[in-house]
Amino acid sequence: MTRLPRQANTVQPGCGTPRLRYGCTVCILVGVPSQRKVRRYSAYFKGWCQAFGEHENLSAEEHGINWLLAENQVGLILPAELTKALYREVLGRQRESPTLTIGQDCARVGKFHHQLSATGNKPGIDALRQVLENPGDLHLYLSYHFVYRSSTRIITFSRNQPLAIFYKQISPMHIKLI
Repeated sequence: MTRLPRQANTVQPGCGTPRLRYGCTVCILVGVPSQRKVRRYSAYFKGWCQAFGEHENLSAEEHGINWLLAENQVGLILPAELTKALYREVLGRQRESPTLTIGQDCARVGKFHHQLSATGNKPGIDALRQVLENPGDLHLYLSYHFVYRSSTRIITFSRNQPLAIFYKQISPMHIKLI
């Protein structure tokens, strides 16, 4: 068991998780080997993507995230200010595979760190946990739906591989739910 230096617990800005010397608890856990590998896909051309499909919207706009639930997939629609930062970290062309860590109170990947509302995001996180726990491949890509503004992109975690005509596979990423 690794021992962390004794420090007073504080809270990192933007995260409700206790902070130790080098970051919040979730941030420290990012170094722990992930439980799932996710295949990531990038569109051949900017703006191309397939439709998300029929779904239930767990609207949590007051909390900043809309969770979309469908058979074998979960989608997230983020506020515009978070979208660009997260896309850069998750769907960018990094040399190394990023690790996404999601707790009940914050999400972290690379430089992206966002506080989550435990009440507003719990149903979405629980649905994502169910998709992750099923055996088989998991795929991550951007999709859209005609019901939302034309520029809205949905971050999609799916059990089904996206259409090869739209997407090319890029390096995988790792995801850990705590």
